[in-house]
Amino acid sequence: MAGDYIQAPLWTFEDFVAFYDGRPERETWELIGGVPYMMSPPRVVHQRISDNLYRLLGDRIHSLGLGWVPSREIGVRIPEDDTFAPEPDVTVIDIDVAEDLIWAERFYFVAEVLSGKDRPEKRDGSDKPRPLAAKLDYYKAHSHCRGVIIVRQDIVAAELHVRREGGWTEASLAAPGDRIAVPDIGDIGPLAHLYRYTPLWRAEFAAL
Repeated sequence: MAGDYIQAPLWTFEDFVAFYDGRPERETWELIGGVPYMMSPPRVVHQRISDNLYRLLGDRIHSLGLGWVPSREIGVRIPEDDTFAPEPDVTVIDIDVAEDLIWAERFYFVAEVLSGKDRPEKRDGSDKPRPLAAKLDYYKAHSHCRGVIIVRQDIVAAELHVRREGGWTEASLAAPGDRIAVPDIGDIGPLAHLYRYTPLWRAEFAAL
């Protein structure tokens, strides 16, 4: 969902913050591998998918009393790597946070909703295979992260990455009834329910 990026020597997190503080509030930027990317405004379908995932996660996490909460469009960072400051579409973080939090340094699950109707390999900006793969590796490097989901908005499909005892595993979700399950959070629902109120929603999905 990103648009322009700045071609410059690699930036650190401190460089990025100094730059970002001077930008208009309506702009959203990510730092990915030392490169700052400006994010394009999200479309309605993209936002509805994110909203649906946010609600499913919220309901599940609340029922477990984990002390976590899903958040929309909040930045994350790992202090040991100062070349990244991505902003996932949905992130599960601790309930108790500082009042002025901008980038969470502890996160448990993140979601990226791909933009546009092109194939993933044709995307521009931070949805290009290289930046997207870089963000995925970054999320996986965080010791507290249990899972990452990458959701398509042009078809009912997603990639689910989860941390198991033996390492990370990946599953392709393509059937509407495929379940989204994350360690410690559990089953949050079927893939199809991410598409409620979008053109991909079908009446029969409600019974899944």
